[in-house]
Amino acid sequence: MSTPIFKAAVILSAVLLAGCEGGIGELEGFNVTRSAPERIELPDGLVVSGTRGWCVDTRTTRVAGETSVVVLGSCAAIARNAFAPRPDVPGVVTVSVESEGGDVPPVDVLQNFLFSAPGRAALARDGSAQSVQILESRRDNDLLLVHVEDRSIRPVTGAASDYWRALFDFEGRFVTVSLTGMSASPIGAPEGFETLVAQVDRIRASNTR
Repeated sequence: MSTPIFKAAVILSAVLLAGCEGGIGELEGFNVTRSAPERIELPDGLVVSGTRGWCVDTRTTRVAGETSVVVLGSCAAIARNAFAPRPDVPGVVTVSVESEGGDVPPVDVLQNFLFSAPGRAALARDGSAQSVQILESRRDNDLLLVHVEDRSIRPVTGAASDYWRALFDFEGRFVTVSLTGMSASPIGAPEGFETLVAQVDRIRASNTR
């Protein structure tokens, strides 16, 4: 496995582990004066901002080391404020950013890797290629989008078995954006991809110099 692809596999695994550490809290004991952060600046200066209704969950976000993992959830749930904005789809968004200076694989190489057994293993929460099926993949210039069915462990109670992921290079950083919905309120494929693209556009716009 080449070095860029190996690093990509490690980062994908780190995202899955972060997603298993905990979920966004339920809306209990809400307080109309509370708010949640809508953006966070990483140590290397990159800003991760959520689209409307998505806020940073500081309890599960990790910004130390070579790879930062930012967890976004409903602003209303994180702030426990019933009047705070909510996203159009219920779920959790995870943004992973490798520190600047990494060797990012080309999109076609990355796509071929994800369809291989090692790539599917990197996408699986239990590390087994047999647990994962790539339902759909899309390419938009330098952006790779995949819709994945993962039949292994769920990241949080009530999470859906499928998730969406966007992978792209931003100024020498390997960035992934993942969306996991809830089994009680399934997200349609069009809405899943639209949510990912909107979040990618938001990250790019927040860092336009």
